[in-house]
Amino acid sequence: MPQYQPYQRFTEADRDKIAGRLRDAFADGRLDQPEFSTRLDKLYTVQTYGELEPLVRDLPPVRTYQTPAAVQDVKPAPEPGNFPERKKDNRPHKHPFAAAGGFTGVVLVNVVIWFVIGLGNGGHWPSFWPVWLLIPWAIIALGGLGRRR
Repeated sequence: MPQYQPYQRFTEADRDKIAGRLRDAFADGRLDQPEFSTRLDKLYTVQTYGELEPLVRDLPPVRTYQTPAAVQDVKPAPEPGNFPERKKDNRPHKHPFAAAGGFTGVVLVNVVIWFVIGLGNGGHWPSFWPVWLLIPWAIIALGGLGRRR
């Protein structure tokens, strides 16, 4: 413990940290049961950093941080001002009427309902009311034709 003087008394928090290091060393197989018990008993009798240091001198230092495995293999960010090239999208272009999305299905359902009503009336077709849905659908679908993707 380099930042402390050997004659200084340590806190209970320090004692708990050292007990944790001893438990970890025992769990890793670095200490056997008698050695672990001896060091742990001695830990609860000592009072200064100078007496504490020999208990952990031969143990590896504590790792305070470990990089998560998900981040270890990630390429670092590019240097400022260097922008990586984007890959071009090689997917086939969508059908021009796909721009209307789910609205196409709504229009088709209404046209089918209009057709069924006309058949149910014995061929007397009502006015073509789905036109009020077809007009905005056509504007949306045809509006996307000239755009480059």
